[in-house]
Amino acid sequence: MSVSIKDIARIAGVTVGTVSRALNGYNDISERTKSQILKIVAETGYTPNVNARTLSSKRHNNIAMLLSGIAEEKNRDSNVLSLLIGAYKFMDNNDQLIATYPINSQLQKKKTIEQLCFEYSLSGIIFFGLRSTDLYYTNIQSTKIPCVVVDFEVQGDKQGSVITDDERAFEEITQYVIDHNHRKLILVYGREESEVTHRRYAGFCTTLEKNHIALDTVRIIYTDFQEQITYEKTCTLLQQFGKSLGTAFICMSDYCALGVIRAIHDCGFSVPDDFSVTGFDGAEAGKLIAPSLTTIDQNFVKKGFVAAQLLCNILTQQTMPERIVVVDYTFVNGKTVGRL
Repeated sequence: MSVSIKDIARIAGVTVGTVSRALNGYNDISERTKSQILKIVAETGYTPNVNARTLSSKRHNNIAMLLSGIAEEKNRDSNVLSLLIGAYKFMDNNDQLIATYPINSQLQKKKTIEQLCFEYSLSGIIFFGLRSTDLYYTNIQSTKIPCVVVDFEVQGDKQGSVITDDERAFEEITQYVIDHNHRKLILVYGREESEVTHRRYAGFCTTLEKNHIALDTVRIIYTDFQEQITYEKTCTLLQQFGKSLGTAFICMSDYCALGVIRAIHDCGFSVPDDFSVTGFDGAEAGKLIAPSLTTIDQNFVKKGFVAAQLLCNILTQQTMPERIVVVDYTFVNGKTVGRL
């Protein structure tokens, strides 16, 4: 049986108007009352009446994709666009629309997931770009709002995940580099708060162990997945060590790889003659450079499509064989890895 706003008001011992104002972020009620109402909303899984009327209707689910960190000036990740294209394709095929909203840590402190859904009349959410330190990452585990998270694994009756097998993919691309006789490696690390970083690092370490390469022989560049940071740190190391730095940069993202390649060229070296470079993601930019980037294509368009499909199936209570969907990746054999 669905919970109404009147039920929330009765349980909280307040008026319907007070509940509405609390959910819409008004400041004319006490924090104690607001917290009490939000707690009841979370526990009961309350959604606005517009959702209750439409959850059973395939044509009228109100879905949004929440993109964390997308509005940051330093963020130029084209993977977001590919993800959106995939989600829009599924929704358009099913005569539905999907909204997109940028979110940041400040918004997550001001509004709960339930509040956000109430204000925008959302039936369900697709999350992308969350960090393990984000409030919403923690809240997703317990919310009763249907949601799908891209690149994080979550468990729950109303939750789903769409991921890449990052560990296996990073094993494959690392092995490819080693098979080209590279053993003096430089790992271009991602973001510490990112689950994909840890999965890729695990794949890297597994491959080193299989090939009897000690981890302490690997130089690690910490980049926060930022191209400019990667460029600057790589330039510093190349100016200090030159070709003795290593023979191959194994990067956790394509944009990090682009930063490395730019640094290599600006320091007077070339790819792949002096240094080999690999990426990860399948960004369009990697196809446009010469030589083309050797990388892993995550197929973000498909990930977006599957995320929208999974969320709609959760909303319409269709049975899914898996709530954690692994989308196949493709190894892209570019020209940035040379054989020693």
